[in-house]
Amino acid sequence: MSFFKSIILSFSTFSAIPMPRIEWNSKNMRYMMCTFPLVGALIALFCAAFVIFAQYLTGIHKNLSPTLLALIFTLIPVFISGGIHLDGFMDTCDALASHASREKKLEILKDSHSGAFAILGCVLYFLSYFVLSLEVFRRPLHLISLLPLFSIFMISRILSAFAVSTFPIAKDSGLVHTFASATIKNFTALWCSFWLILISMLLIYFFNFLGIALVATSLSIFCLYFLVAVRNFGGITGDTAGWFVQICEISALAVFVVMVCVK
Repeated sequence: MSFFKSIILSFSTFSAIPMPRIEWNSKNMRYMMCTFPLVGALIALFCAAFVIFAQYLTGIHKNLSPTLLALIFTLIPVFISGGIHLDGFMDTCDALASHASREKKLEILKDSHSGAFAILGCVLYFLSYFVLSLEVFRRPLHLISLLPLFSIFMISRILSAFAVSTFPIAKDSGLVHTFASATIKNFTALWCSFWLILISMLLIYFFNFLGIALVATSLSIFCLYFLVAVRNFGGITGDTAGWFVQICEISALAVFVVMVCVK
């Protein structure tokens, strides 16, 4: 029952999907990080459904604009997640661009106002994601060939949950500190490791070098996440976690486009 309540809390926190109201306590939150990747699975499911629908529309309207399809594909993760990770991405861009002391950077993360570098980072992110998505939709759509790309929505959240259970926490307050305090850290780390290994093996087995490239990219960004968070903030926060998820996903999209779409 606690696992089911943790699922509800994960979706109510990390998605825009309406969920029943559940009390926030250590018992209900103990498996919350374990269920966090399910939000990524839902995003992947919506993306797959959209591709199937796009295939159907393309069959009816031969001149259907790939620009429109790419735009919708770009917005799906934001609509499902409610933009929570994008908010952290923007705050982290502001803090990193300040080149200030660690204490000042942590203050910037808490500031509710968006600075110039947050806006610039957001614009560049969406522009890059849209252009990369456009390359995907310029080709004939095949759902199976896109499955490796969709898996990244889960992998990014598996790694993020693993970080909460293993990485140092920058502050003694905030969401990440609350999650880390409530979660069963050893179990969460093992759970995330199991699913990461399983998904990675499936990607490599079925998609060969593409699978290897996507897994290697995700792990490389994960290592970068650790270095950036510890060096600049003394550990991870909710904002840096959002920054990691966004960077991991767009990096995987770029690798996918280079290996599959660019010829």
